[in-house]
Amino acid sequence: MAGGILVFGLLDERRNPAPAPQGVVIGQPTCLAPAVLSSLIPVPVLSPEPSVDPLPPPGTIPNDFHPTSAVVCEFMEYTADHGYAVVRQTSRIGNLTAVVEELDRPSAKRPWFGECPTAATIPTPVVWLVNAEGNAVRVAFPVDGMCGNPLPDAYRAIMNLTVQDEQIHKLPRSS
Repeated sequence: MAGGILVFGLLDERRNPAPAPQGVVIGQPTCLAPAVLSSLIPVPVLSPEPSVDPLPPPGTIPNDFHPTSAVVCEFMEYTADHGYAVVRQTSRIGNLTAVVEELDRPSAKRPWFGECPTAATIPTPVVWLVNAEGNAVRVAFPVDGMCGNPLPDAYRAIMNLTVQDEQIHKLPRSS
């Protein structure tokens, strides 16, 4: 009986989501770096930024980082001829305390059984939190247990911030 409990315990631990690494603060946010674009857009595009240093992966918000705004990078669509991908970059301000609280929530455990009923229904943007000095940390979303989609409350908290600035980037698909 003890062996069955041990196996059950090990299998149950596999349901836990992998913890996100601690976020790394960099000099400024970017929506056009190759690492950001490859996580946003399903088909490779040409980045206007040179790939000098790899960006740190998305992570948790460091305890000593105090954001004052957010930069959100979103894949919007392909142009009618499918030659370009359109990326929207917005700078947002508002209740960052609520955003931090939602991003700090734990991800949900995976269920024992079940499948993802559809592809991701919530588009996963790349989000940078920015402090007063302009430094930024790329944040990881807590995810649901079934499909690994961002938790809706975290997504809403970010998207409900007030858009202060918007830029649209048309990026050519790479051959």
